[in-house]
Amino acid sequence: MLRKIANFFLPKDLMNGIKNYKVKKTENLKIQSSLDKIQKLIQQKEFLNLEIGSGPKKGSNGWITADMWDGADLYLNLLEPIPFPDNTIHKIYSSHLLEHFTIRELEKLLKECYRILVYDGVFSVCVPNARLYIESYCEPEKFDAERFCRYKPAFVYSSKIDYLNYIAYMDGQHKYMFDEENLPEILKRVGFKNVRLRDFDAKIDMESRQHQSIYAEATK
Repeated sequence: MLRKIANFFLPKDLMNGIKNYKVKKTENLKIQSSLDKIQKLIQQKEFLNLEIGSGPKKGSNGWITADMWDGADLYLNLLEPIPFPDNTIHKIYSSHLLEHFTIRELEKLLKECYRILVYDGVFSVCVPNARLYIESYCEPEKFDAERFCRYKPAFVYSSKIDYLNYIAYMDGQHKYMFDEENLPEILKRVGFKNVRLRDFDAKIDMESRQHQSIYAEATK
């Protein structure tokens, strides 16, 4: 059933990726439901905006959310191909997601985002600024750990190196670090154009993360 529905609108190479989803039987229904929703969205031929790594929240104001949380609109494993056809999404947004992937996983995910965006579609992103934590090692007296190390399971402080351990590993959750230089370069490397750092946008970005984040935008 999964193959039949997905194959209705997905190209063969992407269908092969969907068949290889590494999921438990209990997850099959969630994925099936998400593929059904995607099929309906494509048939509506409307502007589609997709937030990936959204956590357990529903989309609003024209946005669709995707994550491996039950509360998201779509239940998707972002280590696998994103089950949208080429050139169907007008805008993609992610906040504090990319740091949870290795560089090779990250490149694959970004290439998938590029693939599903329409031409001139926008990719907008927010990531933690590792530079702030690196500077804290050099000037710990200027660093406010209560403000910048809020996730307590990841902050086991013995010395100033633990400021770096916090952002680099996040209790095993983080796999890559960003600053204002490498984020735009990675986006360019996978094919995006008009890559630029942007300001905080109150319409989509979380104010609670503004103090520790880098923001960027690019187009296909």
